[in-house]
Amino acid sequence: MQNTNYKQELAHAKSLLAGMTSKDIPHHIHYDLKLYDRDGHESDATFDIYRDPILYQRMEVKAGNYQLTRISNMRDHIEWQHYTGDMPLKISDFEQAMSFPEAAVNRLDNEPDSISPMTAQQLEGAPLLCANDNAGTAICFNPLIRLFAYAQMFNRTIMYDQWLPIGSHSVPGTIRIYEDKHLLVEAKGTVEAVKTFPENFMQIPDTPSQPAPESQYKIVKTKSMDLSQQRYGKIQMMVSVDEKGHVTKESIVDSDDKHLEGVTRKFARDIVFEPRMKDGQPIPFKTSLYFEYYPF
Repeated sequence: MQNTNYKQELAHAKSLLAGMTSKDIPHHIHYDLKLYDRDGHESDATFDIYRDPILYQRMEVKAGNYQLTRISNMRDHIEWQHYTGDMPLKISDFEQAMSFPEAAVNRLDNEPDSISPMTAQQLEGAPLLCANDNAGTAICFNPLIRLFAYAQMFNRTIMYDQWLPIGSHSVPGTIRIYEDKHLLVEAKGTVEAVKTFPENFMQIPDTPSQPAPESQYKIVKTKSMDLSQQRYGKIQMMVSVDEKGHVTKESIVDSDDKHLEGVTRKFARDIVFEPRMKDGQPIPFKTSLYFEYYPF
């Protein structure tokens, strides 16, 4: 039976998040990020979101040679983007967890019958109200403010704290993402109301939008990935592809969990792409792939 208490708590928490409804006041969210790669090397990044909730949203990300600007017209369902470089894996991790633990919420949405009745718990003396599927995924709310506090996906932990008010909504002031005990992402944010955005700042430019990187290639054949490891993580990989679309070489760019690199390499070797054409002839190419490992 579906746990209605969890569903009600989830719906209430989402209703308090900035950016989830058109009732927000116009605002700007800024995050300073610390990113830690597979070898523990630290790098800095910034993540900005500008919202005119009735119509527009603009997102800007800067992380090394990766820079992204994405403008969305929510009324007309038009999105424009321009980027340079490959998106760092930890930016993908952060974007998926920025407002709420998206991967964990999607998992519980797909298995409502497995969710145990919510229970009161404590973390370092702080009260929590937690939902658990008894298979590696849990989501905990702060019952005092009825917002997200914590999420667990096997060895992945996401922690939210210092929620910041903006109008009648909120954004998390700090977000930390761990794999086992290793810190992957630390984000510290600020939010401010905006009376007027600069002229044309939110308008879709006349220049063509860049396509998403994954739309520039087509996978036509894969084999099933081995999902027997009880772990969660993402892996970024660069693959070389020959004229026939077969992977000839794969290399790890970054990973959240080194335990998952071997199984992901094996999966990548069996991918077959649609050949890339130039002047009517198939040509070899390289592309960056992102994998999410989440066992059932």
